Amino acid sequence: MRLLPIAFLGVALLFAACEKREAIEMLQPPATPAVLQKYWALPDFNLTERSGQPLRLADLAGKVWVADFFYSSCPGPCPALTSNLSDVQKALGSAPDVRLVSISVDPEKDTTEVLKAYAERFKAGPGWFFCTGERDAIYQLAHDGFKLPIAAGTPETGPVTHTTRLILVDQTGMVRGFYEGATKEGVSDLVRDIKKLLEEK
Repeated sequence: MRLLPIAFLGVALLFAACEKREAIEMLQPPATPAVLQKYWALPDFNLTERSGQPLRLADLAGKVWVADFFYSSCPGPCPALTSNLSDVQKALGSAPDVRLVSISVDPEKDTTEVLKAYAERFKAGPGWFFCTGERDAIYQLAHDGFKLPIAAGTPETGPVTHTTRLILVDQTGMVRGFYEGATKEGVSDLVRDIKKLLEEK
């Protein structure tokens, strides 16, 4: 008869331990996937790099690359966004199979000469491309290719309102991830996933 209360006590302790473990697991961040999701393939595009050379999708074949949209006179998040991309460049060192592609959403003002000066300001290496082109083509690439919003701005926000997302693209031109480029956490996640793609076979 004395064993019954002890048995109940054991069961109660077991349930309490399980509940505590579940509570701890709920507080932990979810594990990152071993394989990154494949979203969609990008369409071809024709941009002009600050060097004056054309940049097309085929020129990035075999490379893992990161795209962002910005403009050099941006009064808002663009300098922080570009600075964080500079941190990505530093974190990856001289990785030969990685490229960064910054695309201006104000191509009328962001000429190749303007982009050269902007790139020098952030100490961009040869694997970091700063691109301009036809406005309609850039907007179509953002909307239809990367599926990101870009719209006319206001006097407060500047001439263009655009996303601060960084987009990760694999060696075949497939979109593989989106990251908040204005935060250090987003940049850290991006660097982690670039390294994953470099290891993919």
